[in-house]
Amino acid sequence: MHLLDSLHCGKHLPTKSNREIRNLVEKVRLLILELAKANVNENGAENAATHNGLLRAIVNGAHGAGHGGTAEDFIVGNCKTIYFAGHETTAVTAIWCLMLLAKHPEWQERARIEALEVCHGRSTLDVDALHRLKILTMVIQETLRLYPPASLMMREALTDIKIGDLDVPRGTIVQVTRSMLHLDKEVWGPDAEEFRPGRFANGVAGACKPAHLYTPFGLGHRTCIGQNLAMTELKLVLARLLSRFAFSPSPTYRHAPVFRLTIEPGFGMPLVAKKL
Repeated sequence: MHLLDSLHCGKHLPTKSNREIRNLVEKVRLLILELAKANVNENGAENAATHNGLLRAIVNGAHGAGHGGTAEDFIVGNCKTIYFAGHETTAVTAIWCLMLLAKHPEWQERARIEALEVCHGRSTLDVDALHRLKILTMVIQETLRLYPPASLMMREALTDIKIGDLDVPRGTIVQVTRSMLHLDKEVWGPDAEEFRPGRFANGVAGACKPAHLYTPFGLGHRTCIGQNLAMTELKLVLARLLSRFAFSPSPTYRHAPVFRLTIEPGFGMPLVAKKL
């Protein structure tokens, strides 16, 4: 992380990287607005109330009441959140899931048997089918504990507060590393660093106490709005993959998690996939 990233004024300095970032931000903004306009033109204004596509829902919401800023800001902000933040974090989590299942074939087999039972004869999976993927849900929850997609939570102190012996002045930006919470042996037990999906057999409340120390999607009013979408995507993708392939570790794999905006494999994630 660059030193300027920790300074509030850093993004306003006339550096080359800041200029490039601003140019890219503007290009992304224009692209999103162009796609939104094309969506409206393609589906027609008369279908605005009935069209149920995600992009159209965002466009419709932009012209409703109850939010600040302009309609364009609403469209761009929500599209960036769902399509960009949601895509990368979910993809990285799926990669870590497959790696952990490749290293723990007993759990891979249990998840596969469940997926085959649920997916059998179905071209699509509905909500009821997804709820039946109990073992896969535990695997995903444990993966999110060990490799939370967003490594940091940041909050601003709205008033002067005291945390233990530490004085935190108003306006201070406090950063919490999720991995420190998720690997705390006082919370999770002596096997906190081990892959054990069974700890979530009775949900998050049964896995750790207090339950709010499990924070892959944040907590409180700032909980990730894409939490349900991410879990749905992960279940759909992993259930289909496990139904068709068996995964094992590649001899070239080097375990080196890198903390960026997401926790990524530093040298990629080569896996051996065998078609079933």
